Amino acid sequence: MLFMKKVLFLLLPSLLFCERIYDAQLTKENRAAMENKKIKCRWVCDKKIYTEQKISEAVSFYKNSKYYRFDKKGF
Repeated sequence: MLFMKKVLFLLLPSLLFCERIYDAQLTKENRAAMENKKIKCRWVCDKKIYTEQKISEAVSFYKNSKYYRFDKKGF
């Protein structure tokens, strides 16, 4: 238990210091881009398109595989 307290005591300042490094790297341009709603919308749209593309690639892989078979069933 004493060992863990010493380790925590030694690592805590380094964690706090690392957190400040990331804050210092934020530029005015990056801050403006973070606050721009059009860029946020574009990022979300790109993420959705990328996810849909990966799903489509996976489905086409399984459709072309000789070990898997898709059955068409009505709803």
